[in-house]
Formats: sequence, structure tokens, C-alpha cells
Amino acid sequence: MHLTEQEQQQINELVAEVEAKSGAQVLLAVIGKADAYPEIPWKAFAVGAAVAAVLVMVEELLHPDWASMHSAVFHVVVILGAGAALGLLTIFSLPLARLFLDRLRAATEVRQYAQAMFLEHGVFQTHDRIGVLVLVSLFERKVVILPDAGIRRHVTGEQIESVIAQMTPLLAERRIVAAAKAGLTALATLLHNKLTREDAHGNELADTVVQERGQ
Repeated sequence: MHLTEQEQQQINELVAEVEAKSGAQVLLAVIGKADAYPEIPWKAFAVGAAVAAVLVMVEELLHPDWASMHSAVFHVVVILGAGAALGLLTIFSLPLARLFLDRLRAATEVRQYAQAMFLEHGVFQTHDRIGVLVLVSLFERKVVILPDAGIRRHVTGEQIESVIAQMTPLLAERRIVAAAKAGLTALATLLHNKLTREDAHGNELADTVVQERGQ
């Protein structure tokens, strides 16, 4: 799992506190990756092979008298080996893999994952449509906040983006609890005195943080 038991408890308490203050129903989720991104190792392979090829060419220019059939085969092995090694490293090193991640594709994948989770966990099924999903994706270092119709009546897209902007720098430092606290506190502030709960329907979404490995 992505969180320790203590971190889970801290976030659970934050969610319950925000729900009590704002009247909204909040589901907070933390996932590892929104997609497998099979193109990343291939991108790394291409870069590794290209860099190795340049180095081989430079070496040949500096020492043309060393050229032979044996060295040609050796150079091919070096080029392919460098590409394969870098590609393999991206499978085991998330920081390295992140260097080859297309940011636009990552944003799309995280949003699609959030939309699927919004439906799967029934965030849309609360009375008065006051559910909101806050999804944190660790590999992409991205946050998606999906408010239901009852919440969207009171907040703008720009306000939601401002909440996300407060969370993202903390997430980049892997301070997940701090990011959650910043986002949930900002949401509670935005919704203060805007939702009426005269007809209380209890705790409609679990306060427990959802954790998934992802793709």
C-alpha cells in the first residue's frame, strides 16, 4: 500500500472533519499509476541506443585506425546493450521512468481513471448530488478533483484548479498527507456555508481513503 496505517488514519480523520464542516461527501483515493505506459521503456531504449551510437561515432572519428570487423560487431552490441539497459531501468526505477512520461498523456490517463472510479464507487449517488472525488496519482504526480452536480453549483473550474495547485507541489515531494490536508482544507473553505444539510442522510461515502495499485 502507498500509505502507512498512521497516514491512513490521518487522512481518514481529515475527510471526516471536512465533511462535517462543509456538508459535502468526500471520497479520497491514492493510486500508484493510472496506466502501464508501455511506450516508456521503448522511448528509453531509443534514447540509450542513440546516445551510445553518438559516442561510438565519436570514438571512431578519434581513432579511425582501430576500425575492424570485430570492433563493428562490438559497437553494435554496445549500442543495443545501452538501449536495452536504459529501457530495463525504467521498469524498476519510477523516477527514471517519469523522465520519459508524456505529460499530456499522463493527465488524460489520470482523469480517465478518476472518472471510472467516480462511477465505480457511486460518488454520484449521494442525496442532493454533493459527492466529490479527490484522486491522487503518485507516479504521474497529478491530482484530479471531480465534484458532482450539487458541488459544481457552488464552485468554479478555476477554484478547483486552485485547490489542485496547492496539492501538487506537496505531492511532488511525496508528502501525501500534507497534500491531502491542503486540498481538503481548501475545499472546505470553498464550500463553507454553501451547502445546506437540513435533511441529513448520514455518512453516504466512506471516510476511509481508497488505495489502489492502478495499472
